[in-house]
Amino acid sequence: MERRAPAPAPAARALLHWMQAHPARLRELLAEEAARGDDPDLSPSGDPSIRAHLRFVAEALAANAAPARAPAAEAFARGAGEVLAGSATVEEEIALVGEAHAFETARQFGIEAGEDPSNRAVIERRVRLGAWLRAFLRELDAAGAVPPAAVPAALEWMAANQVRLADTIFAMDRAAKLAELERGGPDAIAATEAVNRIGQAASVQAHVRFLVEALAAA
Repeated sequence: MERRAPAPAPAARALLHWMQAHPARLRELLAEEAARGDDPDLSPSGDPSIRAHLRFVAEALAANAAPARAPAAEAFARGAGEVLAGSATVEEEIALVGEAHAFETARQFGIEAGEDPSNRAVIERRVRLGAWLRAFLRELDAAGAVPPAAVPAALEWMAANQVRLADTIFAMDRAAKLAELERGGPDAIAATEAVNRIGQAASVQAHVRFLVEALAAA
């Protein structure tokens, strides 16, 4: 049976709709983060790109916040660039998430899987993305931009829905590759570099959608 991206819950649709309606703003945030010059990795899954996408989520939350949370959510969205760029929480979360991923990889595929260079690169990207999502939630909580119980509930939802995340990544990656083939013909994804670029972009987009769904569920 074909794997499809799971349909978002109704509570997540307003956030996702806002994000889909403001693609130009995401491009602006991507340009801003790239211009910081604090990280040479400007790939689709590099830290500048991840920060831009998380700032975009913060702005979506602010635009859809309940009146009681709107001031804090708007303040967080305005300062999210500096907060995320200077956050020490990411590295702390990488250590925690990394241990969990290493254990899960060894459990599913054997210890040798983590030693394969291609697998290791994918695992490292997944670890860093997961750490950024958790760090974002911690900063969101510290800013009072969401109710106190929302972040623990979102983290619990994320832990319980890893299959959903995997299905979303797979479906987005496949859709992106098909779109590239339609635009550029059979050779559009012949190069390893093109496949990696598409895969990284799909993974970031899937993680962002997963984050939005976790917050909505919480």
